[in-house]
Amino acid sequence: MYALRCSGWHGRAAGGEARGLGEVPFPHVLMVSALPFAPLPAMSPHDLPTDPTAPTSPDLLAEQAQAWITWLASGAVDAPRMQAFEHWLSLPGHRRAFEYERQLWQAVAQPPAVAKRPHGRRRRFPRLVLAAAAALALVWVSPEAWLRLRADHRSSHEVVTLALPDGSRAVLDADSAIAVDYDDQRRSIRLLRGRAWFEVAPGRAQPFQVTAQDGVVEDIATAFAVASTPQGVEAEVSQGQVRVAASRNGGWTYLLAGQRAGFAPGGRVVRHDDLAPDRIAAWRDGELLLDASGVADAVAQIARYRQGPTFVRGDLSSLPAVNAALRVDQPEQALDALAMSAGLRITRLPMGVAIVSATPAR
Repeated sequence: MYALRCSGWHGRAAGGEARGLGEVPFPHVLMVSALPFAPLPAMSPHDLPTDPTAPTSPDLLAEQAQAWITWLASGAVDAPRMQAFEHWLSLPGHRRAFEYERQLWQAVAQPPAVAKRPHGRRRRFPRLVLAAAAALALVWVSPEAWLRLRADHRSSHEVVTLALPDGSRAVLDADSAIAVDYDDQRRSIRLLRGRAWFEVAPGRAQPFQVTAQDGVVEDIATAFAVASTPQGVEAEVSQGQVRVAASRNGGWTYLLAGQRAGFAPGGRVVRHDDLAPDRIAAWRDGELLLDASGVADAVAQIARYRQGPTFVRGDLSSLPAVNAALRVDQPEQALDALAMSAGLRITRLPMGVAIVSATPAR
């Protein structure tokens, strides 16, 4: 068992379920600046044959699947087109073609060391052409759209529990996403965003690995947590033993229950202060623990559990660090409690919008 955190998503609410491909979560903390993304050319599903009796060659079916992926990535998802897509997906052989093409997109988005071609069919495109197409997609497609193409499982504002193919169990924190890659040699999970906790099925010959950023956390016993933020990656062991490497080339650091370690991008693994094992991944029980956290980071963590977007106005870096235990299953109350202790002003607007700013000095 272990948990992971990757900057972007977090939370816990009972009975949550993983989101499907067509559901797009809010980006929870919004900045005032934005990058201009040119829209993808409009693609009408009516241009795609949906007659199950119409002959469809493998190459034509692949082109149709690629066109649907492009449309989904464009963000211009509407109800009529989604209905047409679901109908197309229900036709014989179409779902398999779609999943194959989606796995190709996932593979080219991963570093070469972990990229892997799906089994069962010949690759139709030269590697260079496929990589060029992926690079163009990264330029034209928003990060949110690209994430939902890569992810096998995602959560929005609540914690969800998943059963993995080998019998292991994964719990995704709110605003989290993972990609799953299992074969005869390995059990690999890539944390794309947010946090996750894993209870690893024992007695398997294949190692159970979780990659986050450029690092690897490998399960040796049963329970640990991993956090991935812009500042780096941190691993925490709640039960058993794990080993951590700052790169896929090894250089392992071994951790026991209650021990923690982390590394900055491009850095080496460094031990952190120990933590009580029962406090690791407390978000699974709806609790957010802030330990000398910066106020802006605390706001960002709470925002992941809110239904509406959260705006931060001004610079909060000069405010003192905060220590608190907040209930993230009550995110509005948690935000108010943080505001009272840190000296913040919360302005709430319709549609769940919250604007956070520092209280002016008197």
